[in-house]
Amino acid sequence: MAKEIHADIVFKGRMRFDGISGRAGASVAVDFGREDEPVEGFLPLELLLTSLATCSGQVVVGLLKRMGQDVHDLLVHAKAAKKEVHPAVLTSIEIDFEFRGGTVDGPSVERALALSEERFCPVWAMLKPVVPIKATHRINPE
Repeated sequence: MAKEIHADIVFKGRMRFDGISGRAGASVAVDFGREDEPVEGFLPLELLLTSLATCSGQVVVGLLKRMGQDVHDLLVHAKAAKKEVHPAVLTSIEIDFEFRGGTVDGPSVERALALSEERFCPVWAMLKPVVPIKATHRINPE
């Protein structure tokens, strides 16, 4: 049987909504405006990139810890190109995993990234068939 997840949004005026987690009750501001208008929160596609970066980052850290690696700091940088005409979908995504401090080795990081892509990150699995995703990594010692 499939598990169910849910979220709600609340209209806050103009083009602003608050997205509310069905599990934790936490909220995130989501907004939309023309390029020259200020926004008060994530754009929907920024939130999608954040979901990919977070999901893959959590998987990679968990796998590296299981491999006995000492992960101190990880920054996941995500950027994407999108079409200029509607629907303005993402046409490519790049995610860069920047490890700072700790003691992680390249082969372990590469294995964890491959497992995140191939098996454990559901956001990556959903996006991969429709948009190319390029993952890179850097290891910066303390």
